[in-house]
Amino acid sequence: MHRTGAIFLFAVAACASALPRSASNDVAADQSDQPVRIALATDARQAQFASSGSWVIYNRSSEHVVTRGSGGVKVQMSGSRLVAVRDNGSETSRYSGSFIVRSTTPGTLIQYDGKRYRGDILLLPTDTGMLIINRLAVESYLRGVVPLEIGDRKPGEEAAVQAQAVAARSYSYVHMAEARGRAFDMYGSVQDQVYGGADAEKPIADDAVVATRDMVVRYAGKIISTPYHSTCGGSTAGVQEVWWREPDQPYLQPVSDRIPGTNNFYCDPSPRFKWNATFQKGALRATLEKYLTQYSSGPSGSVGAVTGIRVEGRTRSDRVSALTIQTARGNYLVRGNDIRFVLRSPAGAILNSTYFTAETTTDASGEVAELTLSGGGNGHGIGMCQWGAIGRARAGQSYRTILTTYYPGTTVGRID
Repeated sequence: MHRTGAIFLFAVAACASALPRSASNDVAADQSDQPVRIALATDARQAQFASSGSWVIYNRSSEHVVTRGSGGVKVQMSGSRLVAVRDNGSETSRYSGSFIVRSTTPGTLIQYDGKRYRGDILLLPTDTGMLIINRLAVESYLRGVVPLEIGDRKPGEEAAVQAQAVAARSYSYVHMAEARGRAFDMYGSVQDQVYGGADAEKPIADDAVVATRDMVVRYAGKIISTPYHSTCGGSTAGVQEVWWREPDQPYLQPVSDRIPGTNNFYCDPSPRFKWNATFQKGALRATLEKYLTQYSSGPSGSVGAVTGIRVEGRTRSDRVSALTIQTARGNYLVRGNDIRFVLRSPAGAILNSTYFTAETTTDASGEVAELTLSGGGNGHGIGMCQWGAIGRARAGQSYRTILTTYYPGTTVGRID
C-alpha cells in the first residue's frame, strides 16, 4: 500500500456562504465521462482527511460551505449528524445532511485513510455510522482497479492488462446500471473490484485504460457482467459449477486453457497453478466448527468428531461439485464455491479453488486424522483467467482475442 501526500499546517476560514456554482455541482470534479460511486467504508464513526493543497467541505443538500482550509480535518458522527473538527480541536456546526469533501487546488487530491483519491468524497450519515463514498469518473476509477486486479505487468503483457481494463469496465457499467436507488454503485473491495485510489495507479495500467477507452464486452448486444479470477488451473468453469444458486450463462462456459499442440497451459506460470493443502485433525475440526453450519445443510450446533469426507461428484471442468462431511452429529452437504469458505486455513483464508482431489486418513477411533487436497487454480474459475490472459498476451494474442475466448460468443465494442 502506497501512503503519500504531505500534511500541511491547517488554515481554516469556516463560513456559511454558498459554494460558487462552478464548483458546487453534485458531480465528480474530474468528470470527463460517466461518474461512478465507490463505497470505501459503510459504517465509519469518523474519517480523517488531508490534502497537499486546499480543500472545501460543503453540505450536499444546501451547497453551503461547512469549512475550508488546507492540511488535515476530521469529520465524525455526533449523534445522527456530521461535524467537522479542525486540527486545533474546534468544531463546526452539526449538520443532519451529507457532506462532500473536494480538493480546490488544481493537481492535488484528497487523502483519506492514507490513500489519495481522485474526484470527490461523499459522507452520508446512516443509522450505524458514515457511508464514505468516492465519486469520480469511471475511467479514473479503472486506473485504481486494473493494477490491483492483474498486478504491475511487464512489457509484452500489455494485451492482458488491456483485457483486464475492458473486463473491469464492463463489470462496472453493469453494476452501475443495477445500483439505481442505492447510495453507491460498487464496493472498493473483493466484494466487487479491488480499488486503491490514485496511489495504486501504474503506467502500464494507465496506458491500457486509455488504449481501450469506452470499450466493453457485449453478448447479444448487451453489456455483460464479466467475472474474472486469478488462475483457472487448466479450464475455466460454468456458472452453476461454482455459483450453484445462479443460472448458467451462454458466455460463461468452460474454456480450456491448454496451449494447442502441447501439454502446457497458458496459466501455468501462476504460482498457484498447482497446490496442496493439508488439514490435521485439530485444524480440520476447528475450521469445520467455525464455518461448516454456515454453508451447508445438516444439524445445527457443534459439529463433533469428523469421521469422513466424500467427494459427491465432479463438474464439466472437473471441479468438485459437492462434498459430504460426515461427523458424529450427522452428515453435512457443501456445494460449489461454498466449499472454499468451509475449508479455510487456520488464518481464515478461503481455499484456493474447488479444482482438487481429496484423500483422508483416519485414526484408531475412526476420526479423520488428516485431510490432503491436491488442487489447481486460484479463484472461482468463472470468466477470464488472469494468468491465462498473461500467458496469451505473451504468446501474441490481442486483448480482443483474449476476451472473446474467455467469454464465448461475445463481441468487444464501444459503449453506445
